[in-house]
Amino acid sequence: MSEINHTNIPHNGINHQSSTNSTSTTLITTSSTPSTPQIENNKQPQLDQSRLQSSSTKTEGNTSQTHNNKIKNNLPEGCTFGPILGITSVGVKSLNELHRITTHGTEKSVHDLNIEKVKVIWVDFPHKSKENPFYYSKWRKLGIMAVALFFANITAFATSSYSIGIPSMRNDLGATQLQAATGVSLYGWGFAIGPLAIAPITEEFGRYWMYIGSIFFYALFHLTHGLGKNIGTVLVGRFFMGLTGCIGATVVAGTVSDLYPPHKRGQPMSLFTMAVVLAPGLGGATMCWAEANPHLQWRWIAWIQMIALGIYWPIAFFVLKETRATVLLRRKAKKLRDERGLKDGGRYTARSEVDKEDFWVSMRRSLSRPILFVTMEPVVTFFAIWAALVWGVFFIQIAGLPYVFKTIYGFGTTAAGSTYWAIVVGTLIGYLFNFIQDALYKRNVGRVGVEARLYAPCVASIVFAIGVMIFGLTSIPSVHWIGPCIGIAIALAAAYTIYQTCFIYLSECYGSHASSAVAGMSFLRILVGSSFAMFTNNLFDTMTPRWGIFMIGCIALLLSPIPFIAYFKGPWIRERSPYSKILMAEEKKRIENEGLANLQAQNQNQNDLEQGENGGEGEVSLENRMEDMEGESLMEQTRSRDEREYGHGHDHIGRSDSNINSNSNIKKKIERTPSQIYRRDHHHQHHQHKNEVENVVSLKQ
Repeated sequence: MSEINHTNIPHNGINHQSSTNSTSTTLITTSSTPSTPQIENNKQPQLDQSRLQSSSTKTEGNTSQTHNNKIKNNLPEGCTFGPILGITSVGVKSLNELHRITTHGTEKSVHDLNIEKVKVIWVDFPHKSKENPFYYSKWRKLGIMAVALFFANITAFATSSYSIGIPSMRNDLGATQLQAATGVSLYGWGFAIGPLAIAPITEEFGRYWMYIGSIFFYALFHLTHGLGKNIGTVLVGRFFMGLTGCIGATVVAGTVSDLYPPHKRGQPMSLFTMAVVLAPGLGGATMCWAEANPHLQWRWIAWIQMIALGIYWPIAFFVLKETRATVLLRRKAKKLRDERGLKDGGRYTARSEVDKEDFWVSMRRSLSRPILFVTMEPVVTFFAIWAALVWGVFFIQIAGLPYVFKTIYGFGTTAAGSTYWAIVVGTLIGYLFNFIQDALYKRNVGRVGVEARLYAPCVASIVFAIGVMIFGLTSIPSVHWIGPCIGIAIALAAAYTIYQTCFIYLSECYGSHASSAVAGMSFLRILVGSSFAMFTNNLFDTMTPRWGIFMIGCIALLLSPIPFIAYFKGPWIRERSPYSKILMAEEKKRIENEGLANLQAQNQNQNDLEQGENGGEGEVSLENRMEDMEGESLMEQTRSRDEREYGHGHDHIGRSDSNINSNSNIKKKIERTPSQIYRRDHHHQHHQHKNEVENVVSLKQ
């Protein structure tokens, strides 16, 4: 490959001087072309010229070092020189964009050149910069979290607030119980389907506009409740409310991981989980008074929520900020390219722009891979079935509490709605037990790895079954009404622990593929679990609440060994599962490709050293690389897992910054992966960073 300078580009064998006084640093390379044969008489002058150049190598080397150090010092803070990469790898779609010269506000068209590579300048956040979401001020973080958690809360709130208004809605619209209950399930189905497409959308457009757009349309679809004249309109509105409201259950978790490093995410994630699980209890307990008032009832339940969202939307518009680091860095890189072009010695590039996947390709992968995980990975499959049952009981409580307490105990609307406080109490108890699980994890993770996440779920699996059985067996007139409420609280405390730990465990088991595993589990959990609401009343009519709920408790007891099996045999199962073998093959190929790239980079550095005496450009190249790697230690936290991000945002819940996160072969391979070239979907481990710096220092010496 022959190197050329962007200020002196060869065109048809003629050198054209650029109109701007740019640096002479190598920026781009072209494909090799046969050189014009030299005539015999020109050979001797060339030798003389070669001797002349050799005699001045030291002077030129010092000049080159000074010149390149000057370029480096002129880079914006946080930016460092990177390697030479193919222009298609860094997202260059046109040569005009590559060779934009901003000194005179013009573009140089070089479409007739066969340019293949360009030197990149990595764009990162300066150290502890306020541009980095990790270093937003305390009050900005609190503001963003308060607004985000409110949206998560109100979208979960709408599940039970709808259920409590079903009797008056049936009277107004002439709907059957099954038709009305279908609205609960359709809302859940929207929650199940929507997150599958979230990862590529947030990667492309960021979280901020996802929030703003989702809140607006979520509020707008409340009109189908307030103005709907038939049950069909209401049901369509419920599905689209779930489709837009799912952002509250997914992107909010990603926002937490954007704002807090791994070791500080525990409490914010617990608050998020509590908001999601506790809100349905609040919905039924607070909206029962509107249902009991003949002047309000089901339509005003929707109007009240829409009014709250109307007040909330402008607050969200001004308080929320973009928190996705990859999006912020791409915007910063684009701004620098527009302002500075190539005059600083390379193309400003965010690491997430390297080999960036096409939007529609990413969308297809995001939609298909979770289904593959849930059908081909035994660990994901069984956890999904277990979580689906837990979520099914949750929806039975949401849809069935009014039936149980009105039919068996003769409660009125307000009194029946007050029993939803049992869900709130159970959620708070589960939140407190989360501290015990965290302590057990920290104490044992070094010994048993990621399976240390399963201590609490092992206990919760049995407690959950017991709580459901208590709820069922005490749902008879001869037992005080507090009996079913105690069973509900026990079951919800265990469900909270199961709900949170399932996401953490799968996230840490599957490394860079965590979002797909979590998305697959969540898809089945919500799709199946929310469907329970449709047959709750038929189940109670056929078997009575006592035996219908007790039967579900027995099924829960049959599934209780799942966390025990995962604790003792989880790594063994993952090593032998069909899809894990495919993932390991992908990881092996990626490791081999990266190893080749590392070898090529080392050879290039060695060549630079040999060509530059007393420093020279080779020395500058190594210094730039070392500075680049030192900057990576901060960025290894700010780079997103998406997307790992968020098929479902839940994949961020409770991630530990420990290097001992999994016993699976996949995770071990990921931890051994060299990190010289940044790849989206992979975090660089801290010990690898140290080793790489040491290797480069050895190469320098």
